[in-house]
Formats: sequence, C-alpha cells, structure tokens
Amino acid sequence: MEKVKSLIDLQEIEAEALKQIMDVASLDIVKKLAVMPDVHAGYDLCIGGVALVDGHISPSFVGYDIGCGMCFVDTGVKAEEVLRTKKDRERVVGEIYRQIPVGREIRKKPLDYTPFRSASGDKSLEKKVNDKLFHSLGTLGSGNHFIELGENLEGNLCITIHSGSRNIGHTVASFYMKKGRFLPVDSFWGQAYLKDMDFCLNYALDNRLKMMEIILKVLGFTEREGKKIIKKTLINENHNHAVLTEEGVLHRKGATPAEKGQLGVIPANMRDGVYITVGLGNEEYLSSASHGAGRVMSRRKAKETVSLKEFREAMEKAGVVARVSEKTIDEAPFVYKDINRVIKAQEGVVIKVVDVVKPLVNVKG
Repeated sequence: MEKVKSLIDLQEIEAEALKQIMDVASLDIVKKLAVMPDVHAGYDLCIGGVALVDGHISPSFVGYDIGCGMCFVDTGVKAEEVLRTKKDRERVVGEIYRQIPVGREIRKKPLDYTPFRSASGDKSLEKKVNDKLFHSLGTLGSGNHFIELGENLEGNLCITIHSGSRNIGHTVASFYMKKGRFLPVDSFWGQAYLKDMDFCLNYALDNRLKMMEIILKVLGFTEREGKKIIKKTLINENHNHAVLTEEGVLHRKGATPAEKGQLGVIPANMRDGVYITVGLGNEEYLSSASHGAGRVMSRRKAKETVSLKEFREAMEKAGVVARVSEKTIDEAPFVYKDINRVIKAQEGVVIKVVDVVKPLVNVKG
C-alpha cells in the first residue's frame, strides 16, 4: 500500500502485526502509516506504528498506557566511583526496591498531586482515577517497565526509567474507547479526550521524575544536586500519544518522536543496555523511531520456552545485577529482537546514535 512506509521489509513482520498494519492502512480516514523496526502485534494499532489520521483522534491507537515513555539522566559522576563492586550494586538494587513500589504495588502513603478533573464531566471517571492517583505516583509498574543504572561511553553513571501513567492512563483510555474508535477532533468527546490524555501525559512524566529524584538520593546525591542533574541532562520522551498537526492527528503507539535534533532513548533489553539518539526529522517516516527492540515472542511463550538457567547465566556473564526469576523470565534478553539490527535499520535514516549505556543494575516489576 502506498500509504504504508516501513523501516523493515513487510515480509519480516509477524502475521498478526502485519494484519493490523493492513487493516489500519485500509481505512480512508488514515492518511499515512509508518512502521518501526521493533513492530509487533498490539491492540488495534500495532506496537511500533505511527498513524496520521484525518481530523479524528483515536483512543485505541494511543492505547491503554497513555504517556508511557522514557526518562534519562547523566549524573556526570564516574560509574566506578559509585557502583565499584557487585556488593555496591546489590545494595542499590535493594534500596530502590524498598523505596519504589513495583509491579502492582502502590504507595501506602499518598503523595501530593493535582486531583483529576475530567473534561468529560463524568464524576464516575474522576472517582476511579483519583482513587489511585495519589498512591500510584512514583511507582514503576510491571511488564517491560524498568529502572536501569549503567555506564555510558564516557564512563559516567546514567539512569534510565521506563514507565507510564499506571492505572490512571488505563482508566481514562477504557472510558474513551467506549465512545468510539475515532472521535472527531472538533467534537465534545474529541476535545475531552485530548484534555484528559494531556493530564495522563503529564502524570506519566511526573511519575518518572519522582522515581528519578528517589534514585538520585539513593545514590548519595543531595536534593539540590539531584535537581541540577535533572535540569541539565534530562531526556524525556513518551511513546504512546497523539499530537495535533497541520496535516492531521499524529498517533504514536510504541514509537519514539524523532524530530530533527530531538534527543531520544531506545532501550534494548535487560542485558544489552540503552541507546541515546538524536532525531533526523525524516518526514517520510513521520519523524519517528522505534521505542525499543521489540518482542519476538509473547509473554506466555517466553514462560513456556525460556530456560531460567540460560537467563541467569546471560545476566551474570554481562555483569548486570537484576532480579532473575520465574517472575521476570518473560523479560529475558532472548524474548526481544536483536537490538543491533533494529538500530541499523534506523541509523542515518530517522536517527543518529550519539551514546550507548552499558547496564550495571536493572530493576523490574
């Protein structure tokens, strides 16, 4: 199809994801669809899909975890000075798990935040969101969400966080998906969704920033030093959103913005680290890049086929301190595509790699 532009050969894409691509591209309302090399099947729009839609916004194209994305900082301190030994790394991992709820856990003591007021006026939606809003701030979540401490090419200690809007985004998405697959941008529901989506985008960022502040304190930085690091070096990007443009509404589902000169973060897996990139603003691919490596097998298949022994040996060989167990086996390095191939498909086309961070510590839900 002329409106589909893919960074990899369509024949390389799994059948279910390819069907989603073709189904979306066949819609008259969809003007263009860009496919990233980490593409795999998702909900409605494939993960790794970027859709330009004429005059309408789609809650299902944005997906459930509104604002899910990455935050990254370079502490400017040499990694060997902070995480010198395996014991140092294990201590930091333990302290992060103690201070940041992961998985389905939320905080027992709520944190201050602006209450959610839905543009829809629906009081039931507001109650569902606010019931968990204050207790979920500064929590990691589960699945492929992670906290990673690593060493970049200059030897500096860097922190990467991948997390989203927690249950808040899911609740908002579920509410608006019932209103329709596509909502006219100038309609009541289209405008209401845009405003509520923006709330979730901001909440997801604040969620990551709260965790970043906690981690910097765990590493021994003062509050003032932590704020200075964040202000000076923070890279933030989210990969589940919709943006109004002159050409239409741009939806990214599991895809990173890569406007010209824009810094981005592309993680590989628990073992292979993080790539820091700068966007090239390639409009042919809707100025977007992959948000990761992309899965090669489902979580169920991973739990059925991946060897825990092989997983443990791979992480130990790489020198990464992490929670390696049956609970995290569906996030083993082998369940993801080869990051080198994924980056190669984009290098010089939509992005340029400017730094690589080798993981030392990985925290999963």
